[in-house]
Amino acid sequence: LEKALETNDQNALKTAIARTTIMQAMSFFIGGVPMLFYGDEIGYTNDYSYLQDADKNYDNRWMHRPMIDWKKNERRNEIGTVEYNVFSNTKKLISIRNSLPVIKDKKNLTWLHTGNKHVAGFLRAWDDKRVYCIFNFSNEVANISWYTFKQNGMVPVKLYDHWRQIIYNVQYDHQYVQINPYQFLILEPR
Repeated sequence: LEKALETNDQNALKTAIARTTIMQAMSFFIGGVPMLFYGDEIGYTNDYSYLQDADKNYDNRWMHRPMIDWKKNERRNEIGTVEYNVFSNTKKLISIRNSLPVIKDKKNLTWLHTGNKHVAGFLRAWDDKRVYCIFNFSNEVANISWYTFKQNGMVPVKLYDHWRQIIYNVQYDHQYVQINPYQFLILEPR
């Protein structure tokens, strides 16, 4: 994000926001307490001012503890800004997590075999509730077999993606679902 902002590269900005969002999504859905440092929810970048302070310059952790920029924080309300996009995505992730009780950490995570080394996937299941979480950490389109969703008991027919708000019809095992670069799917059987 920092480099994309410096160069004002719009494609790099879109990619940086997608990468930030997928990392937050993994944190929100894998279980436990999601970790956000202040500023992560608004798109803060590294703060190098600590290097000028003799009491802090020996400890690079201060790079991730920026002074609050209240003007930057207000840009979260301006549609189209980096701050707006990152903040909106963070709020949406929180809302989705809160709407899915199966995400509560009850030692209910099963890793899925996606057949693609760039795609991480896991199933969160509790009682009769299931959510499949799939993350493409590659900068290229990835494909995974529909068999990925049939490995652990119940075979879904339709999957609702809470992030994109679309329904997938589960296909045959030899067919594939395509996942865009840095895209993730939060899929609940319907």
